[in-house]
Amino acid sequence: MIRVAIVDDEPLAQEILQSYLQKLPDTELVGVCKNALEAFALLNKQTVDLLLLDINLPEITGIEFLKSLKHPPKVIFTTAYTEHALESYELNAIDYLVKPIAFDRFLRAINKVQSELQPAHAPTTTLPSDKLLFVRSEGKWIKIDLRKLWFVEGLKDYVRLWTDDGRITVHSTMKNFEEQLKPYSNFVRVHKSHIINLEYIAEVDGNSIQIKDQFIAIGSTYKDEVQKILDSYKLL
Repeated sequence: MIRVAIVDDEPLAQEILQSYLQKLPDTELVGVCKNALEAFALLNKQTVDLLLLDINLPEITGIEFLKSLKHPPKVIFTTAYTEHALESYELNAIDYLVKPIAFDRFLRAINKVQSELQPAHAPTTTLPSDKLLFVRSEGKWIKIDLRKLWFVEGLKDYVRLWTDDGRITVHSTMKNFEEQLKPYSNFVRVHKSHIINLEYIAEVDGNSIQIKDQFIAIGSTYKDEVQKILDSYKLL
């Protein structure tokens, strides 16, 4: 459950954001503040995971307020102005939403927050430190630390392993790798050509999964099963 506070002096904006949050079962609204002083008081009383923070606030701007916090929660800026976007990301804001905010755009921002908070809220499968896989590539046996394996990509008679240490091409099949990785629930087949490591997911957007700078499609055959797994990790 993500505990959310709205900081906005516009009643209409407050109502829209509240209506959006009511549609999301994994969020809880813990307060609505009209200015930064009210928000500061709320943070001293309540545990807040996420601020929906307007920039153009009376007396103290949303950016000034965020800079004043020693241990700020996650922040999504909600504003009518575009010119502060760069500065917001320098302050580690999760997202920057420009009013009027469409629900689908709002949902994508919340997905990012859930992904950021996942280690604190979702169960994970830890691979043993000695879990290694040796694969033959270009005439050599190469050690693969499965904790560093992002995903496996099928290439007809070959597979490509994407890891922290680079890409390795192996003469093998996806079926073989699927069997090798089956004991570990953090490895999931999402497409006939891809097995991914859930711990490396950055974002899920519709039928696309982002891992690092790569975007991987969810195949129609695997979609329902993948969705069940993602739901269990509190990803929408």
